[in-house]
Amino acid sequence: MPTTADWPHPDVYARFDALVLPHLDRMLAFARRRTDSTADAEDVLQETCVRAWQGFAELRDPALARPWLYRILRTVLVDGYEKLGRRRRLVSITRLEDAHEELVGGDADALFDEVVARLSGEAVHAALGQLPEDFAAAVELHDIDGFKYHEIADILGIPLGTVMSRISRGRRLLAGAMAARWSRDGELGTASRVAGTTAGRRPPRSRGGGAAR
Repeated sequence: MPTTADWPHPDVYARFDALVLPHLDRMLAFARRRTDSTADAEDVLQETCVRAWQGFAELRDPALARPWLYRILRTVLVDGYEKLGRRRRLVSITRLEDAHEELVGGDADALFDEVVARLSGEAVHAALGQLPEDFAAAVELHDIDGFKYHEIADILGIPLGTVMSRISRGRRLLAGAMAARWSRDGELGTASRVAGTTAGRRPPRSRGGGAAR
């Protein structure tokens, strides 16, 4: 039976709260984009906090608290995928890249500039949900949550070069997903004009080499 002598010192609780609480909202948003409901995301966040508390002694440098927490969060999410047998719905990478290519004519970042402006919107949320998790996580951690490359490598447990590759390709996939959405919603003309005029880039072309549709 534990006694009060076995309880952590109050300063430990205070340090934990100070390091963890500022990140909870962003972590919940990250989890929400990877789960089926807000309730599931809240359960993931709760489990993350429990594991963080249990492993709090492992955090030697308070400055590294944020990537440390996200690493735990990712582990909880991966454990959940395996336990429940759930996998995010994947779309064809080729189809998304084709959508991006057709819209911007092969210029890698023309449409992504427009996507960046909508990163907090529901449309981008939905588009991220169409990407394979490996690419979606890298793009979100870098472009939405502001992590540096080496921090993302630590969070995802992958080499630095792989991080950069996934972000680059993930942006193209995200732009392709957004292009497909705009096309369905009748907004392709607006997106095409943005892509065709940004930084002097050429207008979209058809895959068959003819005039743009």
